[in-house]
Amino acid sequence: MLRILNIPQLFWVLLAIPAAAMITGFVGDPVTAFDLVHSSGEFSIRLMIIAMMISPLRAIFGRRLWLDWLLARRRAIGVAAFGYGLLHLLFYLYDMGEWGQIWEEVAIFSIWTGYLALLILAAMASTSNNRAQRALKRNWKRLQQLVYPAALLVALHWLYVDGELQAMAVHFVPLLILETARIVLMFKRRSARNAKQALTG
Repeated sequence: MLRILNIPQLFWVLLAIPAAAMITGFVGDPVTAFDLVHSSGEFSIRLMIIAMMISPLRAIFGRRLWLDWLLARRRAIGVAAFGYGLLHLLFYLYDMGEWGQIWEEVAIFSIWTGYLALLILAAMASTSNNRAQRALKRNWKRLQQLVYPAALLVALHWLYVDGELQAMAVHFVPLLILETARIVLMFKRRSARNAKQALTG
């Protein structure tokens, strides 16, 4: 079973199953685009959060087989997050229908935050490969760190579009707790290291 799960192509298939179901449903009944805007957006957010949680979890719990397994697939998860974000945009554009109205909404805070977050995810997804990492060198890591402002933009987009503070918090608070714990742990380890160096120096 583990060997099957370790096949990269199968992992991509698993990530694509919800998207295939959404597209099939839309083709069968385009009226469902309104509902699919929300569901595709949630899938994008959840995958983004999962990808972001891997580093703080490893910092807190150290190396674990399941965390190493997720780490090896983080790029795929991140690219899939962008893919569902793009699907979210396409369903939104179809549901809106009129380009004039779409253009008018671009200036609205709740809307342009989503566009900007998707642009950041697009830049990250397009460089989520070894070739881009070699070409960008140190700048590659800096580019990938843009996921943090992207997450903030996504949270604001969700909050201001749907007004669902509780639903947004349920998704983002665990990530915030993990990131805070990682920062606290990092400072503690640094302080302990400095104290040790002071004693030995």
